[in-house]
Amino acid sequence: MTSNSNFAYNAARCGNHLYIGITDMRFWEVLDLQLVMGWIDKGGILMWPLILFSILALWIFLERLIHLRRANGDAERLFEIVGEQLANDKPDGAYQLVRTSPGPVAAVFRALLLAPPQSKADLEELAMMQARQEHQRLTRRLSLLNLIAGLAPLVGLLGTVVGMVRAFQTVATAQGPVNPSTLAGGIWEALLTTVAGLVVAIPALLFHHYLDQRIRRLTFQMDHYRTALIRLLTQKEPMDA
Repeated sequence: MTSNSNFAYNAARCGNHLYIGITDMRFWEVLDLQLVMGWIDKGGILMWPLILFSILALWIFLERLIHLRRANGDAERLFEIVGEQLANDKPDGAYQLVRTSPGPVAAVFRALLLAPPQSKADLEELAMMQARQEHQRLTRRLSLLNLIAGLAPLVGLLGTVVGMVRAFQTVATAQGPVNPSTLAGGIWEALLTTVAGLVVAIPALLFHHYLDQRIRRLTFQMDHYRTALIRLLTQKEPMDA
């Protein structure tokens, strides 16, 4: 009985500690939320464009990340299978493969395999045009992300300048001695928009850099494998003649 009582007591103690921990965590979450909302209110009207910029930058990053992951197929394996199909005189099989494959490399392959027999220069021009279209699809909205990264600090700086003007205007129109805490309070509130602008701009810049590097790798794959497929197609033509 004593051991059971001790177990029940310890369990109750642990339960109380767990409940207190959860309660404290929720308290701090609410406190942090209230603190952030207070900063937004003190930062002024220019905090809202910065919030909009942050939401837009995050949405662009996630949307482009999903698109690039879908486009990132196994280009090397695709080229090997297409080459085997063409070597076995099965162009229809090669086309069916690239038709169901995702990614910009497969799109360039589709354009080349659908094209009628023509010279190497014509095939290169056709592949280049298709590659440009695929590159435009990959870089869609990336310029807007770059614009947000450059514009957010300027909007934050504008908010700070406006806040500083208001703070010093309050000092200039004050009657009698000015309390230093009043001026300091106005200055730190004015600096909130600069902080917010940098908080938005730095992740947006990192997002842009990460996406740009992935697009560069996909573009390199397009350039490499389109040249390889054109070489394969033009070498095969004399054998078929």
